[in-house]
Amino acid sequence: MLSQCVVSLGSSTVRGILTAKMAADDVDFAGKGQKKGFGAKVRGCCNGVYNKQKGEFLGRTGSSWAKISLFYIVFYSCLAGFFAIMLVGFFSTLDDNTPTMTNMYSLIKQNPGMGFRPMEKEKESTLIAFNTSDPETYAQKITDIVQFLEVNQYLWNNSNGLLVPNTNVTSDSDGKPLFNFKFEGFDGQCNLNATHLNESFGYKSGNPCILLKINRVINWKPEPLDPESDFGMEANASLGGVESFSNNSISVTCEGENDGDVDNLGKPVFYPEDGFSFDFYPYTNALHYRAPIVFVTFPNAEPGVVMQVWCKLWVQNIKHHKNDKGGSVHFELLIDKKKPEP
Repeated sequence: MLSQCVVSLGSSTVRGILTAKMAADDVDFAGKGQKKGFGAKVRGCCNGVYNKQKGEFLGRTGSSWAKISLFYIVFYSCLAGFFAIMLVGFFSTLDDNTPTMTNMYSLIKQNPGMGFRPMEKEKESTLIAFNTSDPETYAQKITDIVQFLEVNQYLWNNSNGLLVPNTNVTSDSDGKPLFNFKFEGFDGQCNLNATHLNESFGYKSGNPCILLKINRVINWKPEPLDPESDFGMEANASLGGVESFSNNSISVTCEGENDGDVDNLGKPVFYPEDGFSFDFYPYTNALHYRAPIVFVTFPNAEPGVVMQVWCKLWVQNIKHHKNDKGGSVHFELLIDKKKPEP
C-alpha cells in the first residue's frame, strides 16, 4: 500500500515536471515565431549603427576607431612613400631622348624593319586593291598617304624642298642639331609639293605611288655593302651588279615573291632612285627629324591579278627575315581597270 502511494506520487511529480517543461517550450517557440514590427527593425538598425548604452559607432568605441585609424594612416603613408621612392629610382634610369634598351639589348636589335602606305588599318590587311574606273576604291588610299605626309611634315610649300619650317635655326635650346636636309628626287606623280596634293598619286592612271619607310632605330647607322661578303653577293644578284652598290644610300628592291608575281609586276621605279640617303642616319631623336621615305611604282604591272610584293633594304648590317619583316616589308597589289557594272 505504501509502495503504491510512493509510485503514484512519483508519477504525479514526473507528469508535473514534464507538463511545465512543455509549457515553457511552447512559450519559447511562440516567442521565436513572432515577427518583429517595422519599428523594431528600425530601432535594431539604429542600434547597430550607434549603440548608446555601450557608446559604440559601427561596433567600435571612439578609442578603438582612433587606434585603427592611426594604424592605417601610418601603414598607407609608409606604403605610398615606398612606392614614390621606387618611382623616383625607376625614372632616374630613363633618358628623355634615348631608350634604356638599345642596340643588341632591344627587342628589334639593330635590324630595322620597313613600313608602307597606304594601309588598310581598320581591316589590318596588306592588300592594296583598287579600280582605276571607280574613284571611291582609291580615295581613302590617297587620303592615307596625304595624312601620313602632313602629320610627319614631309610636305613643303616652296620650290627649295626644305622640310624644316624654321630654316634659320640651326639648333634648339639644348644645343641639339636640327635636321634641315632636302628631300629630293620626288618627281612626276610622286611629288611632295603641297600644291600637287589634288592629284591622285598615280591611282587614277593605274600606276600607284606606294610609300616605303624605314622604322626608326636609335643610333643605328647603315654600312655600305661589301661586294666580297655573302650578303654582298646576294645583293649583287638582286641589284643587278656591283656598279649598283652605293656608299651614300640604302638601296631598295621590290620584287615578286613567286615567278608568276615577278612576271606580272614588271620592273619597279623608285623615287628617289638611289633609295634612302645615309645623310639621315644615325637617328638620335633630334628635333625636327624626318626619316627618309621612298616611293615605288610599277608602271608595267599586270591589271586584274593579285601580285605578292616583297621589298628589301640592302646595306651590309641589315638581315632579311620574312617572318618578322626584318629589313623588308610585304604587301599585295591588285590593279583593276574594268569599268564597274551599273
